[in-house]
Amino acid sequence: MDNAVMADPITIIGLASSIITFVEFGLKVVSGAKGIRDSQHGTTAEIHQLDLIVADVRALNTEVKQQQLSHKKLSEDELRILAMVTECERLQDELQKTIESLTVRPDARSQTLESARVFAKSLFKSSDLQALRTRLDSLDARIRMSVGNAMQRDQHSSIMNKLADIEASHRRMDVYHDSKLDLIRQDILRLTTQTQLDNERREAIQVAQLSSLKMKLEVLQREQSTCSRQIAVLKSLYFPELRRRWHQIRDADQRSNNWIYDPGKTSFVQWLENQENDDNVFYITGRAGSGKSTLMKFVFEDERTIHSLKKWSGTAKLYMAAYYFWNQGTEMQKSGIGLFQSLLYQILKSAPGLILSVCPDRLDHEAWEMEDLTDVFEAIGRQTELDFKFCFFIDGLDEYAGEEKDIIKLLETLSRCGHVKICVSSRPDRQYEDFLRRSRSPCDIARFTKEDMRRYINSRLASSSNWQRLAASDPSCLEIIDEISARAAGVWLWVSLVTDDIVREAERSEQVATLRKIVDEFPNDLYSYFERMISRIPKLHREEMAQNFLVVVEELQPLPLYAFFLLEEERKNEDYAINAQIAPTSRALIKELYPSLRDRVRNRCSDLLVIDDEPLAGGPSVFSSHSVDFLHRTVRDFLRVYEPELKKHLVREFDPLVSLSRICLGLLKALPVANFRDPNYTNRIIGLTDELLYYAREVEKRSALQEESRLVPLLDELDKVNSHRARNVSNHWTHARDSPPSRGLDQYNEGGRCNFLALTVQARLVKYVRAKLEADPRRLEKQGRPMLDYALRPRRSTPIFMPYHSVRDDPSLDTNMVELLLKHGANPNQPVYLNDGYSVWALFLISMHETHKVDGAGGSPTYQSLNKAWFQACRMLIQAGARPDCLRAGRREGVDVPTIFTRVFGEDRAAILSEEMRRQEEQARNGKGCLVM
Repeated sequence: MDNAVMADPITIIGLASSIITFVEFGLKVVSGAKGIRDSQHGTTAEIHQLDLIVADVRALNTEVKQQQLSHKKLSEDELRILAMVTECERLQDELQKTIESLTVRPDARSQTLESARVFAKSLFKSSDLQALRTRLDSLDARIRMSVGNAMQRDQHSSIMNKLADIEASHRRMDVYHDSKLDLIRQDILRLTTQTQLDNERREAIQVAQLSSLKMKLEVLQREQSTCSRQIAVLKSLYFPELRRRWHQIRDADQRSNNWIYDPGKTSFVQWLENQENDDNVFYITGRAGSGKSTLMKFVFEDERTIHSLKKWSGTAKLYMAAYYFWNQGTEMQKSGIGLFQSLLYQILKSAPGLILSVCPDRLDHEAWEMEDLTDVFEAIGRQTELDFKFCFFIDGLDEYAGEEKDIIKLLETLSRCGHVKICVSSRPDRQYEDFLRRSRSPCDIARFTKEDMRRYINSRLASSSNWQRLAASDPSCLEIIDEISARAAGVWLWVSLVTDDIVREAERSEQVATLRKIVDEFPNDLYSYFERMISRIPKLHREEMAQNFLVVVEELQPLPLYAFFLLEEERKNEDYAINAQIAPTSRALIKELYPSLRDRVRNRCSDLLVIDDEPLAGGPSVFSSHSVDFLHRTVRDFLRVYEPELKKHLVREFDPLVSLSRICLGLLKALPVANFRDPNYTNRIIGLTDELLYYAREVEKRSALQEESRLVPLLDELDKVNSHRARNVSNHWTHARDSPPSRGLDQYNEGGRCNFLALTVQARLVKYVRAKLEADPRRLEKQGRPMLDYALRPRRSTPIFMPYHSVRDDPSLDTNMVELLLKHGANPNQPVYLNDGYSVWALFLISMHETHKVDGAGGSPTYQSLNKAWFQACRMLIQAGARPDCLRAGRREGVDVPTIFTRVFGEDRAAILSEEMRRQEEQARNGKGCLVM
């Protein structure tokens, strides 16, 4: 049953436990009346304790009742537990009176007479005490019965539904958990059904049973809370594409890849078993298509790997996790966050007991940031009281979407989480190879795969009955196998493609001569083969083929098949996305479209694009249905080179980036309706929005600056669609994204005043912003952060990867945007009250300084490009009157303007800026100019 309609079982358990505490204490009061009578100091303590117990009962009762008002359901037995609260309150009054009446008053004139009075009173009260005893026994029986019934599996109480949910979540997520929940439940059932013995020890036994029952309920409460917390963290780490690449990698032939376990050929087994801490990286290398991913999947799952690793781990607990980079995939399939989040999910799924130790304060709704994940891995390394070792298998380092130098940082971070081995694969000749080679020589896969290939070819061809018939009648068929194996040059993809062609023709009853011709004419390199595949596509479909390929080459992440339906709609009407209604696309429609749409894409793209036959579990339908991906990474590489030839097939004007912008808007309109406050939903919306803004930025960059924007109507519609989605939220929809994390004094505060134009300034859409300001210059003015601040400090958090900094050296600051805003009257000295009154200019200087401290030392091409843009922006701002005294001595930044100039730009360029500032000041003093105030 959905938790949303159930009362919180932890509260119910707590209430039952408190009622049992009350009964237990009440029985002690009644049975210990003589002790109370003889005590001169017990009254106050007993009554105070009674008050605390009943207060706890009332608080929990109120909490449960509030859940009922929120339409959270309770079972009949749980309602009976609530009804017992009133009985507890009545009994409290009577118990208090009893305690007070049976207590010797310390201020009595004669303690002898006072004791006599109390003794007489106790004789008179004996029947009242017995009545109280009877009522407490009744309450004891009822609470036991109700708790026992609520713990029965067939009662559908909120408690049992919660326990069932936890068990189901463990099964569904394949979480290893030595759960004590059922054992605790059995203990509780036993305690609720114990019979009461009628002897002199009855009272002591009853109180002991109640004490044990209370303790077990508290243990159940803690265990249930722990399990729920563990599941919440694991759910926050999970992402739908976590296993997608694994499923795409072909399984190795049963007899292939065994060579890696042969000590005479590789040192893999020796590395797995080696106890030396400095030998923790094993590097597998090979050309594109050589089978690295298949090998990595094979060794990760093979029992021989586990057997050898256990020799290394000894008595320590061994944990294994794998990640497969995929450059054509989504953000989470090609980023450091995806790597760490996937590995952490796998570790904590196997060892959920670590969760409360390494991420105790994790909030369920928070998206994981790289810093968070790094902190958790380092926290794991600090768990010295636990004995465990890790082995990570990371495939395709060359498909990481960031800068190559960052790979070393990622691996070093993983190395810090304790005793670790890391097996990695990559194409050769990368910047990080020296790091990977430091332990031992790399394993070049091409040296060992020739025999594996021969066996695979034999097995694949033998799957065709016609081939078997030909081979039986013509021994020269074996020469075909030899030829394929000899020409493969270690590239499994080439072998797979040529073998598939032979099987296809054999099944069409072609003879040996034709099959030999296929091999003879098959291109030696993959690019030539891909070109031949394109040449076989019917001319009727060539234009649409070119459009499809041009779109997928530019895409940020694999498109759903539904996107190709939208591309077909564009061919009928370019404004289809703007004109479309905001309406969810149903799974039924996707299912109806799928067969014919799949066939049309295949007819136009041959086998170069692969359509996932299975919808991705979870997520909105238009995104989770049948992703379209490249046959192999080399296909995308080829299409980028082949792009000029593709464009020759275009009959009409076509811009794939404009088409992708329209597709994103179409997908946004097709999203299902959901709560805009739901982080998963807003992440999907913000992700699509940022993807559209990325394509729009690329459209602008690839045309002359003076040209007008082609996408103004589409971008306006984007704002309208998202405003409609967030119509029940008070702030503008742009506030749905998280603020960028602060870097020292470089802090980002919106004050609830962001808007769409500010977002397009951040996205560097110069032509769009220009069109809007020319239409209404008043748009430059807004509360909160000034527009110029967005241009100078354009950082924003986004759930997708945008290759501004990895494919091209594209600085995040656009000087054309700065120039545009200054031209329209933006003031660099405008104070930003959300940031302690610092001016826009001061905030820019602080941001440069903080970024330089983090990124400046490496001198990467990206940073150098950004540094150049900073310098140009500084000159513009100085010419616009930026004040030299914006950072005053004694303020917390601790540096002045000249110091920042020198640290960020070096002495020569700092001198240029300082001189320009001096000249501006002099002109202002001489009345030839004035500093903007």
